[in-house]
Amino acid sequence: MALFGGTFDPFHNGHLRMAIEVKETLRVSRVILFPAHHPPHKPMRPVSEVHHRFAMVSAGAAGLPGIEASDIEIRREGPSYSLLTVLDFRRALPDAQILIVMGADSFAEVSTWHRYEDLLSACDFVLLPRSGAGPEPAPPVGFRIEKEDPHCYSWLGRSYRLPGGRRLFCPSLPALDISSSDIREKVRKGMCIRGLVPPEVERYVVANGLYVDRPEERRP
Repeated sequence: MALFGGTFDPFHNGHLRMAIEVKETLRVSRVILFPAHHPPHKPMRPVSEVHHRFAMVSAGAAGLPGIEASDIEIRREGPSYSLLTVLDFRRALPDAQILIVMGADSFAEVSTWHRYEDLLSACDFVLLPRSGAGPEPAPPVGFRIEKEDPHCYSWLGRSYRLPGGRRLFCPSLPALDISSSDIREKVRKGMCIRGLVPPEVERYVVANGLYVDRPEERRP
C-alpha cells in the first residue's frame, strides 16, 4: 500500500498519473491519496479550504481501481505530520506493507520533518521524479544511503537502503511538468486548464469559483 499525500491545490493530472504509475510499476494493491489538513511545510501561502481539496482528490480519483482518497489527515487535529499518518495506517492495518510517495525535492529536506528519524524507520519510500532532475536521489547533507543491486527488482530504476534498513525506491517514471501554482494562475487570469486537471476537477474549480481572486499570487 502506497500513501501519497500533498497539498493538492488543485489536484491535477500529474498527481493522478503518478499515482497510477506507482500502482502499476511497483504493483501495490492500493494507492491512498490524502490532502494535508495543515501542511507544516507551506506556512507562507494560504491554501484552499481542505474540504475543497479533498473533494477535488475524490473526484479526480473516482472510478480508478485501487486508487482512493482518504480524509485521514482532515480528521486529525494539528499539523499534518507524515509520521502520524503512517502510524495511523499502521494501527488500522498492522500487516500491510506501507510505502510513502514523495517528490525527490521533498526527500532532500526530510531531515527538517517532524521526528524524521522515526519516520525513516517506520516505512519504505518511493521518490517521484521532477522534470529536469537527474535519476540520483539528493539526500540531505550528511545523510548516507546505500545503493542496492540494480537487478533485485523487476521494474526500471534504482533502490537504496536507508539508515536503519528501510528501502528507498526510485523507479523510472515519466515526469509530467504540471504545476499547481501555474494552474491557479491560469484560473486567476481566466485561462483554460483543460488537459491539466481531470475533467471532474475542472468542473469543481469552476462551480466553486476557486482561485479566481488570489491576491497573494499576483506578485511576479
